Amino acid sequence: MANYIFGKVKRKQKMFRVIETETEVYNTAELILNGIDYNPATLIENEEIYQLTNFSESGYCLDFLTNELNTVEHDQILKSDLKKLSFICTVQDNLYFFQIINSSFFISKKWFSIEELTLETEKPIITINPFADAIYNKLNDTLYFKKLTAAQKIFKGMDQLYKEATEVETQTFLESDFLEVSQDYGAIQVTVPNRKRIALVNETLNKLSDDEKIAIYDYTNAYGHVTYENGKFKIENDDDLKFVLWGIEQRFYTTQVGGEKRVANSIISI
Repeated sequence: MANYIFGKVKRKQKMFRVIETETEVYNTAELILNGIDYNPATLIENEEIYQLTNFSESGYCLDFLTNELNTVEHDQILKSDLKKLSFICTVQDNLYFFQIINSSFFISKKWFSIEELTLETEKPIITINPFADAIYNKLNDTLYFKKLTAAQKIFKGMDQLYKEATEVETQTFLESDFLEVSQDYGAIQVTVPNRKRIALVNETLNKLSDDEKIAIYDYTNAYGHVTYENGKFKIENDDDLKFVLWGIEQRFYTTQVGGEKRVANSIISI
C-alpha cells in the first residue's frame, strides 16, 4: 500500500505532495497510541503521550485532516520550496504523522552511501524523526502529542489550552477578597508559572459554591504554608501565591502510611 508525505510551505496555505512511497516511514506495528487526556495540570512521563479526543470539532483541526484524502488534488512541491517547509505530514492508512521542519533537519554536508560507496556533495537531505511531533488517528478522531509547544506550531490556537493569565487578569486575581497582598508584591512580580496557575484556578473557582470555596480555603490553611487570618491569605511573595494556588487546585495530600504532608506535582483524574 502506498504511503504519502505531504508538506506545508511557509506563507502558503495548502498542503503539497512531497513523496509517494511503498516503504513504511513509521513502524505502525509497534506503535501504541494510549494517550492521557490533555490537562495543563498533568505532567507525563517520557514514554507517555497526551491526547485530544474529538479533535475535528476542536477548532484547531486542519481541513487537510477533515477532508477526504485525494492526492490528485495536491500539487507536487517544487524543489525551490523544500527549504521553506514548516512541517511535513506522513500518511499511512488512517494515521497522519506530523513533524515540524526547521534548519536542524536539513543536512548539506558531504556524505557517501554505504550501499553505493559514492561521495555526494550537492544532495542535501531532510531527516525524519523516529517519533512524530503529533499523530492524528482519523478512525477515532484523536490527536496525540508529547509537547503542546510543538503541536501548536502545526495546529494554530492550541496554545490556548495552556494559556497564562494576562496582567489585568493577574491583578484582578490578586484583588480577590480571600487574599491580602503586600504592597511590595504586585502583578508585575507574578512569574509565568503562577500566571498559568491563575488561569486554571479562575476556572476552578468559577465552578465552586461559596461553601465549597470556604472548604478549599480551610483545606489550604490546614497545610500551613501561608498565614491565614480573618478569611484572607497573606501574600508577600511568589512562593506564598504558589502555595495558595496549589491549595485551590487541591494538590496537597497526606500519605496514608507515615502521615507525611506532600504536594502533587501532577494531577490525573481517575
